[in-house]
Amino acid sequence: MKKSINLLLILITVVFVISCGRSSGSNVATLTFPADDYAKTEFNARVYAVEPFSLSLTLPDGWSVKKQEAAEDKFKLLSVFSKYNILNEDKVLVGVAGYNKYEVYEGAENEPAAIYNQIALGNDYQFDVRETYKVMNETKTGVTAVTDVYYSAAVNDGKEKRNKGIVSYNKDMSVYVAFEFNQERITDEQLESVAKSIEIKR
Repeated sequence: MKKSINLLLILITVVFVISCGRSSGSNVATLTFPADDYAKTEFNARVYAVEPFSLSLTLPDGWSVKKQEAAEDKFKLLSVFSKYNILNEDKVLVGVAGYNKYEVYEGAENEPAAIYNQIALGNDYQFDVRETYKVMNETKTGVTAVTDVYYSAAVNDGKEKRNKGIVSYNKDMSVYVAFEFNQERITDEQLESVAKSIEIKR
């Protein structure tokens, strides 16, 4: 009897270790930008003229990405291009990601507020890179950080709100990517894990 219990415990331990090993870093996704041009106009054509690049990241188990085929209402204030929806294990929309180009300003080459000015300087909606910018990874070509995404009461049915965000730029390409997540659908641990896994490359 004792021998059977010991064998059962060993079997449970082996199964647990194997399952943990499979879940760690196994859900890698690759996003390609530009992914489409449905939002292309004469005013943003230079953004779509960027040389194609890719972004790889590791999502929580069961999560997936899906390219947006047309403009959607959720996360509509995030002004980036070629958006991808991020779905959790229940296929519920939990976030959105996209890209943009940025201008390099002398003396502010590494300043988040300058790099992300298109999404960081609004009064009613902004990626709060001035006050809540936490670096997760830094390489010779850029920085990835997590940050809050602020909504004023004026654009959120009379109530202020903060979502969770990730920003990452590549100075060799002068491009950045931005992710916005529903703050109720992702933990800080998951957010930081995703941010640390991000890699931008040609």
